[in-house]
Amino acid sequence: MKRTLILHIGAHRTATSALQDYLHSNFEKLQEKGFFYPFKVRRHLKLVNNLFSGGRTPAEVAQNITERADKRPQRIHTVILSDEDICMRRDLGVLAAFREWFDVKVVFTLRRQDSWLESWFFQNIKWQWNRKLSHCTFDEFMAMREDFHWIHYDRYLHHLETLFGQENIIVNVHERDQMKDGPIEAFCDSIGLTDRSGFSAPSHINESYSPAMSEFMRCLPLDDADPGYRSMLTAACARIDRARHGGGKKQSERLMPPEQRAAVMADYAAGNRSVARRYFNREELFFDPLPAADAPLARMELPADSYALMRDLVTPLLQAVIAHQAAEKKQ
Repeated sequence: MKRTLILHIGAHRTATSALQDYLHSNFEKLQEKGFFYPFKVRRHLKLVNNLFSGGRTPAEVAQNITERADKRPQRIHTVILSDEDICMRRDLGVLAAFREWFDVKVVFTLRRQDSWLESWFFQNIKWQWNRKLSHCTFDEFMAMREDFHWIHYDRYLHHLETLFGQENIIVNVHERDQMKDGPIEAFCDSIGLTDRSGFSAPSHINESYSPAMSEFMRCLPLDDADPGYRSMLTAACARIDRARHGGGKKQSERLMPPEQRAAVMADYAAGNRSVARRYFNREELFFDPLPAADAPLARMELPADSYALMRDLVTPLLQAVIAHQAAEKKQ
């Protein structure tokens, strides 16, 4: 019998980093249950990029995975590969080739589009891997909304169904009431990994920043730094933000006024309804109501007082850079 290959393709902002850390941390425990998370990496980004670039063929990867799985002391029935950037690709035909060697299942987790867009805006500022999105305002970001083709869930799922068959698509919905115990537990349950006794608990990864810190970072050229140095600066900003707001009331991360939010969701309504009918035999895909009309919006503003800006943001960041440089000299 063919082994099952689980392709976790995203989407972003649905606890993907925490899931990958969980699977990586429980590498040995997974095998006791017959599951294999190969290559000893948290995320299979490099492997996926090589597949799409032609650097490695599906046949080569399938053989490598099979050899690795065969060497495990336990019988491996399911292999899991995870990279949320997969869903950004318009054509997943290269991954469909794995059906020759595996029983392929695709897991796609959906977050309501208005909430996803706001979270994706902040994420691009935080990590700055895409210059087009790292420094734009929210209005400029929203003007590029159609670039994010994969959140037209109905269209994207039709593409997946054509390649893999609808019976092989697993759709999860990223809402608290639709994830009984949490997003990681929902993923595991959906692929049949229901016995997780002895597993280490999931971690919280990829924390959100305050709107003020996000605005500060939006103005910084972090994408000019090499990845290692950029990570140091990003971590410094996180520490500064925690020091400023740690333990305080969580600030709003909503950026759309009510009229815009309603219009955005109207654009996706028919597609979402089609997905709900096709996968869940119901009319509504998402259950959570839209925020109330009077819900506060995030204030993407730097301190108006220049001295406060220097004291609260610029100076602590420079102190972190100086400390980093001093630590490097000691090595």
